[in-house]
Amino acid sequence: MFDFFAVSTEGGSKDPAFRLEKRFINYLISFPFARKSRDKANGVENETQEQKRRLLQVEQINYDERERLAKARQRYQDRVSDELHENIYRRILNQLDDRDFIREKLIPLPDKLPDLLDILSTKAASMRRIEDIAQGMDWFHNGVLKTVNQPPFIDQRRQSKKVKLENLRTAMSFMGSENLRLLTPAYIMQYWLPPSTQPFTLFRRKVWEHSLGTAIIAQAIAETRKLKDPVLAYTLGMFHELGKIALTKLYLRVFDDVQREMAMESISDSSPDRHSALVNITPDERFLRNLMLEQDKRVSYIVSEGWGLQRVPISQHLQNFHQAKNVRDFDSDYAKVLAQANAFCEFRMLREVELASVEEGSHLLKRYDVDATLIAELNTLNLKRPRFNVPD
Repeated sequence: MFDFFAVSTEGGSKDPAFRLEKRFINYLISFPFARKSRDKANGVENETQEQKRRLLQVEQINYDERERLAKARQRYQDRVSDELHENIYRRILNQLDDRDFIREKLIPLPDKLPDLLDILSTKAASMRRIEDIAQGMDWFHNGVLKTVNQPPFIDQRRQSKKVKLENLRTAMSFMGSENLRLLTPAYIMQYWLPPSTQPFTLFRRKVWEHSLGTAIIAQAIAETRKLKDPVLAYTLGMFHELGKIALTKLYLRVFDDVQREMAMESISDSSPDRHSALVNITPDERFLRNLMLEQDKRVSYIVSEGWGLQRVPISQHLQNFHQAKNVRDFDSDYAKVLAQANAFCEFRMLREVELASVEEGSHLLKRYDVDATLIAELNTLNLKRPRFNVPD
């Protein structure tokens, strides 16, 4: 199915690093989907085939007939689904050619966000100026107050019995500009996450976990490599999955539109079987997976390209990250650090749910020049929370 894609995670690549990277996309979409795809690639027989071998002969005849009818219905359903998704694919490609649509409808840029990111990158930024720019940014206001009133920040204030801060400028002053620069990309990333991604129920949580983990790892690698701006590496890590978020939103939106249009046409054409097949089709994991594999890095770059940042060169590093085919293609040290952080975070998340072996991980990390010394350092990181500088 879906042979209109230029690339797919189906098939038998012999490169274990390549297989692991593609398995991670499956995992972001659905853990059962990732496990099933891995077992299929490894030639593990499914439970239905095992059960079929155990049936008695009489039962086997009845089973075979039911299976034959079910397969016939499924083949018809698959044909209709393939037609539906080809229409969806073509519409998505047309909409992805409209860069303004991506930036305004899928990953909408809050007013003055570029100004906020730019001013936070300067050491001379005043809290008054930051507050003026952040006016109307509820996601920033709520994020700052929530963070400053939770550990580890609140623990420090309890000594003086100043338990809760409710004024934005006071809260920002207590946190400090370095912490604000670190946390603002996290706040806006959470704002961009879709509230619901049914039927891909874990996507929202897992893409956030991966973005945060990659950001923390990228900052640590940049510090180890003594790059000039480790927080820039962190910011790149936080934003590098915007393409997957945009594509998930777009697929679910276009799926509903095209399915409704084709279902209405089947009623007009008096095609009850076709109508029944259409209304029973649900968003497909394989389609979303292939769409991400084909387009996600490009869309991440398109989003960031339109921000017009003056002091934080996010788009040029994401472009190099998108275009590089192997580790020798990185012109930007920050793009290479991002690739290393992305690979390590993918492996660590897959390893936690037993979807990757140590051997597979070693192939992936070797591809991006992540050596044993760096691995030992990265294994000590807490990937659940950025490293705050808590004021004394």
